[in-house]
Amino acid sequence: DTPPYTIVPVADRKAYWIGGQRQAVIAGAAETGKRYALSHSTIAVGGGAAEHHPSREAEAFYVIAGAIRFRLEVRQAILTNGDFLHAEPGLKYSFEVLPPETCEVLIFYAPGGLERFIAEAGIAAPDGEARSMADAQQVFDAAPAYGVNYTASEK
Repeated sequence: DTPPYTIVPVADRKAYWIGGQRQAVIAGAAETGKRYALSHSTIAVGGGAAEHHPSREAEAFYVIAGAIRFRLEVRQAILTNGDFLHAEPGLKYSFEVLPPETCEVLIFYAPGGLERFIAEAGIAAPDGEARSMADAQQVFDAAPAYGVNYTASEK
């Protein structure tokens, strides 16, 4: 049973480095009756995600600060503070943060469950510690079990 409401204090959030970005999971399937998950991602200039296509989840991105370029199947889009992007399951896309500043994005996944991928593939990131892109291989290794397919790994 899903409780009628859920409160998740900041102190209870778990953060992970995954593919060059720090994702703090705000709420997951366990807190939302499996309906959705929400994370707060902080991405350095040049960081982002390689081309991939989630097969099960719709994803939405709301930019809090900075600028981020999405390469979608048929076009590119640059999102800045206050912009929103919705991506249906199966859409191939990648993204990269543009200069001059770090980007902060709220990422919504529906249904919930993809946060388990973040926890498995990511590296615990307490206190905002930095990681390198060299740590990204475990993302590619864990992705297929969660229905996430990276184009680079399909070649």
